[in-house]
Amino acid sequence: MTKIDDILDRLQHEQPVIDAPEELTERIMNSLPERAAKADKARTVRLWWRWAAAACLLALVGVGGALLFPNEEVATQPVALQQENPKVETADTVSKSNTEEKTYIAEAQTAESPKTKRTVPKEEMEQSAAEENTVGAEPQPIPVLDENLHYASLEVEDTVYQAPSRMEEFIAKLADYNKVKAVPLNCSSDKGPDSTIVSTAYVFEDKEELNLFGRLLQAACWYDSKTPGYLLNFSHQQFVFCLEDLHKGEKYLWIAERLSGNYILLFSTHSPKQTVVSSACFQDYREQLTHKGINMLNF
Repeated sequence: MTKIDDILDRLQHEQPVIDAPEELTERIMNSLPERAAKADKARTVRLWWRWAAAACLLALVGVGGALLFPNEEVATQPVALQQENPKVETADTVSKSNTEEKTYIAEAQTAESPKTKRTVPKEEMEQSAAEENTVGAEPQPIPVLDENLHYASLEVEDTVYQAPSRMEEFIAKLADYNKVKAVPLNCSSDKGPDSTIVSTAYVFEDKEELNLFGRLLQAACWYDSKTPGYLLNFSHQQFVFCLEDLHKGEKYLWIAERLSGNYILLFSTHSPKQTVVSSACFQDYREQLTHKGINMLNF
């Protein structure tokens, strides 16, 4: 045999013996109780050390308190035991005490009451009562009204009210700013001429910087849609807006219409609610503008 064979033979004899899987599992399972016992023992020792440390700490706190407060005594009796037991009154004791009190009062009245009683007249009783009421009562000063003071009464204002006349004021200011003349129209009702109807016509240039339809729409949207008689109809060619004024009993109508030649005719009218306004005056004026031309009309 060569040296290599000797070395391999020696290494083969020196290899550790490996247990089978079943034997290894059995050996591990047998060693578990021993490990658990050791762990429980170590846990018990740690708990005992903790209890001992806590007991020592409590002893030190007690000794320190005794040294710091030697003259103070600690009340060992509970608070509940120090209080006196309340007396419970039963129905028998209450009735007995009431009877004794009534007997005592009756004896006192019989002992002090005179044999004869004096009848007090009714007039004397009323006079004494009046004197008792007036004694100690201070006379109340009579209020004097100062002429310089103004006594105001509480008046509830209607904050929801939006006057339709504000729309006419807006149109009048807009026309005055753009140098547009207001043309009064003589409109009549279904019953004939009526002086209560006030109608006015304006002719604006349809300029982009003016944007008349947009301004009228903004002014109409300022009013609440729940305003009496509210009606708004808007398109590219025509603007129609209606309102009613319940405070004045009037109704308002505004009509703006685009005409040929880059002009806009604005018609404004208001009249009593029960009056039916004829649209003939508005139509006649619009026809004059259409047929004769705007420059030929004297407005």
